[in-house]
Amino acid sequence: MTRRGFARDPAPPRAALALLAWRLGGVHDEPLVGDLIESFAERAQRDGSVAARRWFWRETARIALQSWPAPRRTPPAPTETPMKHLLNDLHFALRMVARTPTVSLLTIVTLALGIGATSAIFSVAYPALFQAPPYRDPARLALLWERDLDGTTSNIGFTTFRDLVRDSRTIESAAAMAFWQPTIVDGQQTERLQGQRVTHRFFEVLGVTPTLGRTFTPDEDRYQQNRAVVISHGLWQRRFGGDSSVLGRALAIGTYTVTIVGVLPPTFESLLSPGTEIWAPLGYDETLPWACRTCRHLRMVARIAPGISVSAAEEELSGLMAGLVQRHPTEYVVPRMALTPLHSYLVQGSRPALLTLLGAVVLVTLIACANAANLLLGRVLRRESEFAVRTALGASRRRLTGQVITEGLLLALIGGALGVLIAIGGVQLLVRLAPPGIPRLDQVRVDAGVLAFTFGLSIAAGLAASALPVLAAGRANLHGILKSGARGLTIGMRHRLRATLVVSEVALAVMLLAGATLLFQSLGRLLAVDAGFDPSRRLTMEVQVTGDAASNDTTLHAFWRAALDAVRAVPGVEHAAIASQIPLGGNLDMYSLHLEERAGANPAEDPSAMRYAVTPDFLAAMGIPLIRGRWLTAQDAEAAPSVVALNRTAAERLYPGQDPIGRRLRVGGGEDAPWRTVVGVVGNTLHRGLDAAEEMQVYLPAVQWWGESGMTLVLRTQGDPSSVTGAVRSALRSIGPPVAVEGVATMESLVSRSTAERRFALALFQAFALVALVLAGAGIYGVLSASVVERTREIGIRSALGAPRERILGFVMRQGIALAAVGVVIGVGTSIAAGGLIARLLYGVRPHEPTTLLFVTVTLGALACLACVIPAWRASRVDPVTALREG
Repeated sequence: MTRRGFARDPAPPRAALALLAWRLGGVHDEPLVGDLIESFAERAQRDGSVAARRWFWRETARIALQSWPAPRRTPPAPTETPMKHLLNDLHFALRMVARTPTVSLLTIVTLALGIGATSAIFSVAYPALFQAPPYRDPARLALLWERDLDGTTSNIGFTTFRDLVRDSRTIESAAAMAFWQPTIVDGQQTERLQGQRVTHRFFEVLGVTPTLGRTFTPDEDRYQQNRAVVISHGLWQRRFGGDSSVLGRALAIGTYTVTIVGVLPPTFESLLSPGTEIWAPLGYDETLPWACRTCRHLRMVARIAPGISVSAAEEELSGLMAGLVQRHPTEYVVPRMALTPLHSYLVQGSRPALLTLLGAVVLVTLIACANAANLLLGRVLRRESEFAVRTALGASRRRLTGQVITEGLLLALIGGALGVLIAIGGVQLLVRLAPPGIPRLDQVRVDAGVLAFTFGLSIAAGLAASALPVLAAGRANLHGILKSGARGLTIGMRHRLRATLVVSEVALAVMLLAGATLLFQSLGRLLAVDAGFDPSRRLTMEVQVTGDAASNDTTLHAFWRAALDAVRAVPGVEHAAIASQIPLGGNLDMYSLHLEERAGANPAEDPSAMRYAVTPDFLAAMGIPLIRGRWLTAQDAEAAPSVVALNRTAAERLYPGQDPIGRRLRVGGGEDAPWRTVVGVVGNTLHRGLDAAEEMQVYLPAVQWWGESGMTLVLRTQGDPSSVTGAVRSALRSIGPPVAVEGVATMESLVSRSTAERRFALALFQAFALVALVLAGAGIYGVLSASVVERTREIGIRSALGAPRERILGFVMRQGIALAAVGVVIGVGTSIAAGGLIARLLYGVRPHEPTTLLFVTVTLGALACLACVIPAWRASRVDPVTALREG
């Protein structure tokens, strides 16, 4: 043998004879033959040129074909078990991973990114979207609402709650709930807690049994008898050190004392009022003015009777409501009730964002699988000659494809293990970034369920990444390879397989980039919305007064006047005001409005508005403009005529085309409520969020309303608002009675909090889109690089025939741009079809925004051009002589 590369080593022909002997002799040690092929291939790669390696395979194939189909001895039945085959395949896959470390590492990292990101998002979404609430038989729990004229739902009044529970046959048990913020007083130390006032069967409805003590009795659920409390396990540990003798202990709350009667288990989750640490009996009866049918400030949770569907229960309760409307026609609006299953209620706010993010991360995983498939396909195509010889020597295609699948699964499982580490870090980051509206966020962790999901996802990713490589191995023309030394798959077939993957990657990347761009545009337009106030240099804090100062209206009003005087004396404070609620503050206080000149037959149908009880400096402190009339002043004292100011929307809706100044209305449904004269009209403020619709708002002098022990302090400062926080706290505590100061925040932070959900989705979409762009660019680059290598001879012939380098450069560039163009067209079409899925997160932007689609097209086109540059430059530098010699 004098062929170049083998002049000093006659081993290749002997190897071919050994392979032929194995084929004719019926030996079934296929891995041994594989080892021989690999060892000689390695030697050729180390000692010889490309031509020498091709010659080696042609000689091996020629010797094998000389006896085809020569008579052979019938081989003995295989003695290897499926487990033995699997172990051999696994051993071979490990060797292949070690022999091609670059391709293996790229495949593992690519799959790890997709699997890790998907597992992290799944960890956040699973408890919120798919895990049942941790209560007894949660499918039978539902919340009940009254319906309004516009079809929306509202809370329920106590008397209505009592009548429905008494008469219903489809409700097994029910409870009413009210928000409560008690302040614990311990000497001069105060702490405000999140709490609930509930009717005595509340814990029975949920199916919760205390760890210590008991829940409430019917006698404790009476007016002025509701002095028992149940505390959470966390509060028990934090404030009482887990002392088992806590039962019966007195606890000072505001101006009265309560007794601890029970401690809830550590597994209890307060999903109906997140953050709640203390519960007390509601203590209502029908004689109380705030227990009326039109006083709709209670929520109602019910356990449906066994065997009764939600729709059947809703129909029965609607019939009962119709009867109440007939008996009390001036106190109800619509004779219908609405039932919302508990799980649906808990996830209704976060479901659109979480489902959108799950869809986005699935796209990332598919892109990762496509890129991994591209890498594995390249490795399979480089091993076609090996597969051909193995097939000629008796290996079944099932064994060969099994080896390809085993390699893909092995790489995916390694990527999945690395993905678990990515998921652990990703979950910690997501919990910090996630908006507070996502339910059960404290339950998010990488547990056994997430690990099982990751394992299953790794298997699925491995199979998906192996699909096209298996197809390539199965469709190879193996007889042609042995006969001519050519590749089993034509260049056209190779290109189509790889092009399919690249087009898929680009299309998926278009969808992610379009979503990220839409969210970015939406957030920009949302932040440009005029909230109706100036958030700069504004500081807010929630102040709760306790002790004797909170004993009656007179002492409360005196305390708030003293508090304002003390705070205004703090250096750096320009304006200070007190308000019952503030825009974007997270609270909601609605009252019905009754116009003197348009008294309706049914007062329950009169409109409602946001009610703000404020001090005279509120407009200046918030930066709200005065449009007409005058603002509230110090002369609007408690004994002065009652007045009210309207926002622009209230003025236009209540008095369309008229001047509202001087007209009178009543705020609230009580007959003893005073008629208030409209003295001014101010600008609208967005209360529920920057994306909320404008609604009616009324402003009352705080001294002309009952005294409230909890109010919000609003400050406008000369400089950084956070710099005066300590001095303001000290000024409030210097007045005398114990006060709790909570919820300190700048107005700018409240504005930012209102956009937290969109910021969260945008940040993740941007990260996913970046990964998708990188993977798509890598896919285009990989396909073109492989195409240039495979078409080296063709390119050499073109050059030899006089094709200029510019034409060759353009030939390769057009390939990459064409693939990207097809992917962009498919991706844009899919984005348009699926645009409604992201519409819930958009504001002021259409899902099919033309500028977005144009931006995506230009970006992907630029990416395709960038990915084409290096392969095209390499093709233009091919030496015709070298290409023809080694072809």
